[in-house]
Amino acid sequence: MRTANVAIWHVNPTSLTQAECITTLKTWLSHVETERMMRFHHVKHQHAFLVSHALKRAVLAQILNLHPDSLDFGIGSHGRPHLLGLAQQRLQFNLSHTDGMAAIAVSQDAYVGFDIESLLRKAPEPDFASRFFTPPEHQDILSRPTHQQNQRLLEFWTLKEAYIKAEGLGISLGLDTFYFQLDQATPNIHYLPGAKAPSHPWQFLQTKIEPNHLTALAWAPNLNTNCTDEVSDDTNNFSNFSNEAWAVNCVVKSAQTLLENY
Repeated sequence: MRTANVAIWHVNPTSLTQAECITTLKTWLSHVETERMMRFHHVKHQHAFLVSHALKRAVLAQILNLHPDSLDFGIGSHGRPHLLGLAQQRLQFNLSHTDGMAAIAVSQDAYVGFDIESLLRKAPEPDFASRFFTPPEHQDILSRPTHQQNQRLLEFWTLKEAYIKAEGLGISLGLDTFYFQLDQATPNIHYLPGAKAPSHPWQFLQTKIEPNHLTALAWAPNLNTNCTDEVSDDTNNFSNFSNEAWAVNCVVKSAQTLLENY
């Protein structure tokens, strides 16, 4: 059994408030990132942006044994960032944030797409599911008791976001060209006629980070890397998922200390 390793690092932006720490994190941002941060009118949103992108830089720099401010990023045609430099090309990552949490999925063994949503967010308008989801997904949501419908909607939404981010095409991929079934141990994706063919054999995992934050991970083995031969026994492992000759070992880690101690 070959195993692809994925780490999900997370931090609550409101937990980082010390002035010295904030000053340090700001020095890591590029000129472009700083400009983007300052476009937000509210200090709360500026802070969330700062912590999210500092998280990205700190985690990737630790893996690469570099300083966070030394990393250079490029942006794909659909807005997905990637590391510049030949040595960094095998390192895959995807950043996501929501109210009360920023998180990043990172792997040297797998391609990844990742999304996180707060389960405390206000339920969307009644026609949201019918506009963005397929009929099977919409019916699945409506079949749930009223108090469970918003979480079911977010389960579908995070999976769809993880998939379109994994493909790197964003909303242009068409949210209504594929759908998920959630009645098995792991989510299954199905493609409707006319859907764009997937670039990799994506598999999916879904879990919570703390009680109120739902995540979805799309992963596919990177055949150009040397994946491990066994699933890790790490006690922080939340899911070992097998598919034929492949498994994913996904570990969740807090980045609080990492960011505070730089």
